[in-house]
Amino acid sequence: MGRRQEDGYAGAISFGAFLILLAVFYMTVPNLPSEGRSFIQDFKLVQISQNFWWLEPSTNHPRLFNVAAQFCYVFGLVHVAVLALLFATKSSVRGKAREFSDIIFWLGAGYAFSILSGGTITWIPFIGALIVLVGVAIVIRSTILVFAFRRRS
Repeated sequence: MGRRQEDGYAGAISFGAFLILLAVFYMTVPNLPSEGRSFIQDFKLVQISQNFWWLEPSTNHPRLFNVAAQFCYVFGLVHVAVLALLFATKSSVRGKAREFSDIIFWLGAGYAFSILSGGTITWIPFIGALIVLVGVAIVIRSTILVFAFRRRS
């Protein structure tokens, strides 16, 4: 079995876990669909700066954001398990770097959702935090790959 195929199994495990978690949260959280609908219908256009407008919910939705935080934390732990499997199977550095950066993103997103649900930050800083998390995840993945391939040379 090739390394790319092993990495594909890791992706399939992650995607399958994602679908399972969606279903579990959908079935176990009361009124989740109606809360999601309420959240989507609550958006309004706000001016962020001159000539720049962005969508923002009119009110805080702490229950929905708390569920999103829990989802992110659990999905981050799924990525921890997948990373452990990749180490156990001596999988490629690329797959390990991807999983590690995914862990950082999902656990960070969980934290961002939890402080959003608590009202510590508002929607616009939350979006900024997610953008920063994407950047951090990319930098971490790239740094791991640079050092791993530099060590081989």
